[in-house]
Amino acid sequence: MATWIRGQMVEIDGLLAVVVGTDEESWVPEAQVAVWFGDPNRVRISEGGSGGIRPEVWLVPAENCELAVAPTVLH
Repeated sequence: MATWIRGQMVEIDGLLAVVVGTDEESWVPEAQVAVWFGDPNRVRISEGGSGGIRPEVWLVPAENCELAVAPTVLH
């Protein structure tokens, strides 16, 4: 089984997520990872959005994660 680190992009059941916590931290149970799936439906503040949204972090079994393909980097 892979060892996940914070900041890695993973795929879970076809969805992209970012690892935000591992079982090396006290708040994440053993053999699980904390992931954030993002929020694609948000609107930028500069475009009339509200901001200040509380992110949802999911605890999932580490074995359900696969390394995501390398991202396309834009700037």
